Amino acid sequence: MSRSRSTSRNRGQTDSLTSMLQESQIEWPPEGNSRFIPIDVIRKLEEKRPVRRELRRIFPGIDRESLDHYVHIICTKATKIFAILLAISIKIQAIRELLDEGITDANLPFVRVYWYDVETKRRSQNYTLGKHEHKNCQTEGHAGCGIMALSNWRSADVQGLDRDQWLALSPFFKRASNKVPHYHFEDNTILPFTEDDENKKGKMMYGGYSEVWAVRIHPAHQDILISSDHSEPAPLIAVKRLYSREQQDFEKERYMLTFLTLKHHPHLVKLLTTYTYKGRFHLLCPYANANLRTYWGSNSPKKDWSNYYWSLKQMAGLASALNEIHNFKTDQYPLRSDSIDPLVSDKRPSMPRTLNVLPGEELFGRHGDLKPENILWSKHSDSHGILQIADLGLGRFHRLESRSKQDPSKINGSPTYMPPELPLGKLISRAYDIWSLGCIFLEFVTWILLGPEGLSEFEDARMAMAHDGVMDDLFYTLFNSGSGYQYGEVREGVKDWITKLHQCNTSSEMVRDVLDLIEKQMLQAKVEDRISAQKLHDFFTAKLQEGEDDRHYLLRDS
Repeated sequence: MSRSRSTSRNRGQTDSLTSMLQESQIEWPPEGNSRFIPIDVIRKLEEKRPVRRELRRIFPGIDRESLDHYVHIICTKATKIFAILLAISIKIQAIRELLDEGITDANLPFVRVYWYDVETKRRSQNYTLGKHEHKNCQTEGHAGCGIMALSNWRSADVQGLDRDQWLALSPFFKRASNKVPHYHFEDNTILPFTEDDENKKGKMMYGGYSEVWAVRIHPAHQDILISSDHSEPAPLIAVKRLYSREQQDFEKERYMLTFLTLKHHPHLVKLLTTYTYKGRFHLLCPYANANLRTYWGSNSPKKDWSNYYWSLKQMAGLASALNEIHNFKTDQYPLRSDSIDPLVSDKRPSMPRTLNVLPGEELFGRHGDLKPENILWSKHSDSHGILQIADLGLGRFHRLESRSKQDPSKINGSPTYMPPELPLGKLISRAYDIWSLGCIFLEFVTWILLGPEGLSEFEDARMAMAHDGVMDDLFYTLFNSGSGYQYGEVREGVKDWITKLHQCNTSSEMVRDVLDLIEKQMLQAKVEDRISAQKLHDFFTAKLQEGEDDRHYLLRDS
């Protein structure tokens, strides 16, 4: 590319299309020695006047009728081909021969055409280029399959066009109203990212099943997410790349995320689009500013109506989002057995490696890994921001079923939010999530009343020796009965902490109602005693309305 820019400067074409196309190129990946021309720049070739001027420069003696003919074809069918030739300054005059042969943007990207000796089956060492449709060509020997206009080109020029055509072929990520688009990109595709944290130290986030980093897509190359910041037209977008290369694993991930995205629930992370690139599966979502854990840690809540109302509203939203998940039903990917994170079972041999699903539950959605790290906080029109449940797709299957599909070095092995039925080896149901959300809500109330310091105190308060001799911060403890079976109970440190929060001088009627709900209907060791997601949603809807009708309900004792 540096050669093209030098050529432009030497000619002094400061106001030509050639100069514009060469100077507008953006490098991706960073320091990767490849570039793309933004699509809004290429669209300038749809304007007849500059194209006409450029053609007159290239072909000084061209007659008016021919000029009009080529201008029309370029502006309507061949803007990218013309842009490529101008940008790389190779055989620019060939534009006429290409257009006369009927070559248009619809034939891009060009593909390599190798000739074969029909008898010996030996492939030629050099190649020419053919239309994109040639990929499916069945012609024996491929004689005559190449583009005729390139037949007299030197091998170096053909290779240059083959390599540099991708300048003008960066994709556009298009929004769809009733589906989530999926794209399959060629390996040579130059993605239209203007900022890319993939290889920046400390910027990549790793999970057990995927890795996530932030990018900005050139605003001319997407309409899937519009920036709310007028000073930054390209919003941050999260790229999630699965470790698994199995098509079925990707379809599982995509299936539920698409279904829930089309529900347009404000407290569920939205899937913007997906794509396959270099054999890997990628999913794009809005980039979150923090997760709930980091948000709690960096914010000391004010003891005012606004913060109490926001907290209640977010808990209501998360309950509503979980209800959507639990009411998701499908027979396409039924789940009858499960496995837990291997580091959990490796560190805690008492934890079963395989879980069985309660009959009748295998067709319903379940998150399976609710924790503050999987609840994202983003800036929002609400001054306090908004919380959204993330890490769905594969979570619906309670993590991928095989160890081989995970990266064990990047799995968080903490079972903090897992319910007691896990080590007891009992059948798993949607009530699993209710326990986990109850743990999170108890931490939420702790943060409201006592701030980040209170969360650290609560963690210490529930630390105890577990049934298997391990010190942990679980919300329950297992005991052995006199008749030889194990049972679970909410840990004494948790019970005492709830009492402490009830007695806190910044508590309120709303806070006490939420604490009662958590204690009596969410953190119940027996699965059958836990509230359903629907009733949980109804509870918070009613309490939110009560808080809106009576401001004193949120802050002042009754």
